[in-house]
Amino acid sequence: MNFIKTFVITLAIYLGLNTVFTLFAVFTVAGFPTSDIMLIITMIFAPIFTSPAAAWTTDGIIPLLTTTDMLTDLMIFLGLILPPLIAVIVASFLGDSNKTVFGAWLTTALVTAVVYAILLGIGQLSSAYLAIDWFGKVVAHGELGTILIIFVGGIANGFFYGCVAFIITKAGL
Repeated sequence: MNFIKTFVITLAIYLGLNTVFTLFAVFTVAGFPTSDIMLIITMIFAPIFTSPAAAWTTDGIIPLLTTTDMLTDLMIFLGLILPPLIAVIVASFLGDSNKTVFGAWLTTALVTAVVYAILLGIGQLSSAYLAIDWFGKVVAHGELGTILIIFVGGIANGFFYGCVAFIITKAGL
């Protein structure tokens, strides 16, 4: 399968699984702002912001060891790990070569990071929750730093899971 098809399938799987985990959060977390549509849409793209190291350790396994709310922390961990992992596994079996699969996932991660940055920037006008999130990031890193950190998260996810896809392609096995 060529690059474009692999990219589209990878993007669809990644965003589809993120949508499933977001909707799970909407319906299971008490007090979730269900009327804030911009927040829900932005949350579909938000996991790309978390680097793989943080997803596996500080946002993943460590909270599971010290949790009082096992279901929520487990869903956060699975929501950060499963969508990119399943997307690259499917892409690795559909792609023509390991370079095609690596490039498709890297492009998926970068496109998702760009869309997340745009939605976070625009969403602060219509969503109080996104405004608070944006303000917290800007206070910590500055405006340019916040945008760069979002892109660095996308690049880190792209390279990490892209290398996984590169290794497990049918050409690589």
